[in-house]
Amino acid sequence: MKRFNVTNTAIFSSILALSLLITTGCDDFLTPDKDNIYTEDEIIRDPSMAEGVLLNAYSNIPNSTGFSEVATDDAVSNDNSNNYRLATNGEWKSTNNPFNVWGGSYTNIAYTNLFLNIVDRVNWSPMSEWKNEHFRKRLRAEAYALRAFYEFRLLQVHSGYDESGNLLGFPITNTAVTINDDWKAMGRDSYEDCVNQIVNDLDEAISELPDTWSDAPGADPDKGTKDAVYGSRFSNRISKRAAQMLKARTLLHAASPAFNPTNDVVKWEKAADAAAEIIDAFGGLANVKNTRLEFYLNENNADILWRKDYSNARSLETDNFPPSLFGNGRVNPTQNFVDEFPTVDGMPLSTNPITYDPAAPYANRDPRLAKYVITNGASLKNTVINTVNGAKDGINMLAGASTRTGYYLKKHMNANVNLTPGNLISQRRFATLMRYTEAFMIYAEAANEAWGPDGKGTHAYSAREVIAKFRETAGIATDNYIGTVNTKEDMRKLVRSERRIELSFEGFRFWDIRRWADTTLMKERARGTQDGGLTSFEVESRVFDNYMIYGPIPDSEYRKGLVQNAGW
Repeated sequence: MKRFNVTNTAIFSSILALSLLITTGCDDFLTPDKDNIYTEDEIIRDPSMAEGVLLNAYSNIPNSTGFSEVATDDAVSNDNSNNYRLATNGEWKSTNNPFNVWGGSYTNIAYTNLFLNIVDRVNWSPMSEWKNEHFRKRLRAEAYALRAFYEFRLLQVHSGYDESGNLLGFPITNTAVTINDDWKAMGRDSYEDCVNQIVNDLDEAISELPDTWSDAPGADPDKGTKDAVYGSRFSNRISKRAAQMLKARTLLHAASPAFNPTNDVVKWEKAADAAAEIIDAFGGLANVKNTRLEFYLNENNADILWRKDYSNARSLETDNFPPSLFGNGRVNPTQNFVDEFPTVDGMPLSTNPITYDPAAPYANRDPRLAKYVITNGASLKNTVINTVNGAKDGINMLAGASTRTGYYLKKHMNANVNLTPGNLISQRRFATLMRYTEAFMIYAEAANEAWGPDGKGTHAYSAREVIAKFRETAGIATDNYIGTVNTKEDMRKLVRSERRIELSFEGFRFWDIRRWADTTLMKERARGTQDGGLTSFEVESRVFDNYMIYGPIPDSEYRKGLVQNAGW
């Protein structure tokens, strides 16, 4: 008989032991406390205990604001020990990988596999056959979706070409792995097989999950029963739309140049079609509003598709407020990023627009710049932030707290937080896991590659129309540029620029420039300014070789016999 150790009526010790096996490669399992041993039959008889297996996979979903952007051309960190900063300086190795998600992902895949192994044997609602059946379908679908979530993380971080030119993903495991399984014999599956695995898992989930978690109408005679299974109380769980977003994200990855070297147009079409399903469910372009720009200030913002629960916190502000506001100024946007914002009439700075005044570089700019970056002379909490050399918030004035670029991060910051000693005030904070904005950006990119700037496939909107709507609602009321973009190549540049701005500091940039195989951007040196944007200087170089388009698998897994990606 299989036996499992349960802590706090939720966690099987076999899963905990599996975590140790995956992350350390150790073959020795901890001996469970005899007082906490339950048989598998006992777990199955307790629905709350059984659901605890799945909830552990939920609890380990990471926050989206990891700020890997400090390893890109968008930002630097003033923290000498920041792992992403060290990675850009040549410390990114298979033995020291700050992006590594291998062990954590497999641990959570194990949770979902174990749950799928027992879900059909649990009586989820002894008093109601309808609820029993629908709980089973729903929870099974959640497990498939969560497994796909962690599988995609493995795909994004660890897939790549081996020395023989084979494009590989990760070892696929669909069963509840035990100590008797031979992990050393598990090979890496092909990239294509891994994409199919993720998509198949998501299709299973999509078929049973509700579009969103919402309560039934008050007049519905079965409201209590339906709400118990599909009600708003479950709003932070993965929904059908979240699973659809993950599918679109996966298909975009598979269509991208680094993983689609022959530029198979069908792959772009599939990504566009998947994103369009979410856009249509959202209500199309008509529902794109400028309120999305500060989604992080309201947990009920219409742009938020999936988020974690909120809590009162001030850690992000402590890390990133300027020192004059008692913060540590950790994440410093670059001049490179600031230069990405067009003028107020939509013209890129590279076109030398007449509305741009080099002597007043922040005037007449895309309004998103003022929302996302604290520039020299900007105000925050009724305090003028001066970042010029020698000012209180200037370049390197206070080690580990001052900007290195002449800029501070404003996106994600809540100005109602107060860090004044003796008067500390926290505000609601929540991690946003998915936004509808991403679906529009996926569609614009994929539709342009599949059908060109104005092609629509079977949908009601083109890449141009999507990008135009986002720029208009961002505050570019008269767009003098988008009408001049006529080729797929020029639209590609514009789409990538808009994605960079709209999804900035949400964990996308590092992986975007890799799936684009853009070696120029990967080598782009981070620039800053000491005089409020009048001139710029190099802040940080980027150590890069072409093999770094693809990350490594952990060295410990290579030593067990798994094939390593080329170059690592």
